[in-house]
Amino acid sequence: MATSAKIRRSNDNDVLFACLLPPTTCLELPMTAPIPFVPDRFKTNAAHYLAGRPPYSPQLIRRVAQSCELGGSHRLLDLGCGPGQLSLAFSSWVGSGLALDPEPEMLRIAAGLGAGIAPNIEYREGSSYDLAPTLGRFRLAVIGRAFHWMDRPDTLARLDELIEPEGAVALFSTAIVTEAPIAWLAPYHALVEEYAQSDPARMQRKSDDWESHDTVLAKSSFPALERVSIVETRRTSVESLIERPLSMSSLSRERLGERLDELQARIRQLLDAHATNGWVEERIESTALIARREASHRQGAVASLRRAREII
Repeated sequence: MATSAKIRRSNDNDVLFACLLPPTTCLELPMTAPIPFVPDRFKTNAAHYLAGRPPYSPQLIRRVAQSCELGGSHRLLDLGCGPGQLSLAFSSWVGSGLALDPEPEMLRIAAGLGAGIAPNIEYREGSSYDLAPTLGRFRLAVIGRAFHWMDRPDTLARLDELIEPEGAVALFSTAIVTEAPIAWLAPYHALVEEYAQSDPARMQRKSDDWESHDTVLAKSSFPALERVSIVETRRTSVESLIERPLSMSSLSRERLGERLDELQARIRQLLDAHATNGWVEERIESTALIARREASHRQGAVASLRRAREII
């Protein structure tokens, strides 16, 4: 089956990619062993997560909400919610939502952000291992930068019992576009990689034996994949980029000790040479990998085609 792709430019020259990926059959391959579950992995990183990590593009949130046809009668599940960026972003698109995270400090920050803004979102301590039919049904499950920490096949099997027939699972991520013609981007990325090498979990994810999310999804009940990406040039403070390593478990104080101070000093030296009044530009790609059951994917494609014909 051929892969189809669309590229569209918005008025502000941001580039939006939407790719429909054909499901593949690779059942003969062994599944990757999951990374050991550590509930408090991000305990010391929680306070730095919002300031350090690039936010998801609002355009991406809108595109996913529209693709999944979210409405006021639908429920959202934010699994591994962290400080609640996704549940907060989708709160206006759904009737209610449940956000789960095993780290109490992350939930405290998330609840504080949502207070008065997203009263329809409930924040609860829990992980993918707590997914059960007693949680109810959901139109969309979103997972932001957390799927690799889970037992992915087990999580998808549990979600199969919770997601509505026409629903979906969406994996969100952000990445620095190191190929962009911005002088500091590639050296910054190389610095972070250099200091993160000692993390066993990171080494496991980077190994040849680690299966991609696409492959794991292709073996699940959600094999019909759609990838949507938005690439933006953003103005970012030097202080935020210095704080970014503090948001990563692979670069925590517990893991690096005094080497963390060394890393931050090297980052400051690099960025100060390129900054203007404490600010630099970076290229960030926000991506959502939307996974559906094959039947609902076909029905959604037909509905989209009908809507397109009506517009024409």
